Amino acid sequence: MKFNYRDFLDSKLSINSYMWPRNIDPFEFIETIIKSGIKNIGLHADFIEEFGVNKLKQELALNRINVTSINSVGYFTDPYYFKQNEKVLNFAKVLNPELICVISGGIMGGPNPVSNEFVSTGNKLLIENIRRDTLNKINSLFEKASKLNLTLGIEPIGSWEILKKGHFNSISSCLKLVKNNNHKLIIDLYHSFTDIDLDTFVKKSPKLGLLQFSNVKFDENFRPTGRKSINNINNNNNLELSKYMTYVFKRNDNTKLEFEIFNTDIKYENPKLIIESLKDEILSLF
Repeated sequence: MKFNYRDFLDSKLSINSYMWPRNIDPFEFIETIIKSGIKNIGLHADFIEEFGVNKLKQELALNRINVTSINSVGYFTDPYYFKQNEKVLNFAKVLNPELICVISGGIMGGPNPVSNEFVSTGNKLLIENIRRDTLNKINSLFEKASKLNLTLGIEPIGSWEILKKGHFNSISSCLKLVKNNNHKLIIDLYHSFTDIDLDTFVKKSPKLGLLQFSNVKFDENFRPTGRKSINNINNNNNLELSKYMTYVFKRNDNTKLEFEIFNTDIKYENPKLIIESLKDEILSLF
């Protein structure tokens, strides 16, 4: 029997609101999702706040749209983002996502300038101390989420972003964090496409909660510099997205595929057109 990729896309495809520009009404994102026949979305905290969490809950329920992820909690090394955790958990209690994304934060702080918590001695980073402190905070967050009946998905971050975004950089290290609880991993191909455990983990692990995908922009030295949409299928540097999607399609669970790209990455591309054409662009990969 022929494998029907479109049927799987209809049930498993999600799109993250990170791609939506701040200067366009957030309702138009939901409206475009509905018109495109997409049944799942990922949401980030700023989008939820702008839309209004209770109004958003009503809109999603009315149109039977499922929330795959809310981004994000964590950033334990960044004082500003660390203070957002309570707000994100409150959003999650209302919107009931499948997962809440956990980003550990870089060893030199977070997205903001270098944190006051950054510690160095003799120009040496005390990575071991920072990781130990973060581990304690992650475990506390796990316990709090479990009491609220919420599931976290910790995201391994590419090693090239260890300074600013995350210092748990491999599937194996993150897997150790969730092996004794009910929380899971969110695998973002942008961060994990070089991980030696990627294929086996995506194929088989019950700890996979969500697979996020996009193509990757590289510089002349093949270093990742950002994300791109998947419509340039003749580019030799594109990831083998169809392989990882097929892994997810063949799993015997409800794992979703979430398209995650940032508005700063798409620049002159029309976000509505990207959403409207996404299913066809994906099908063209097979």
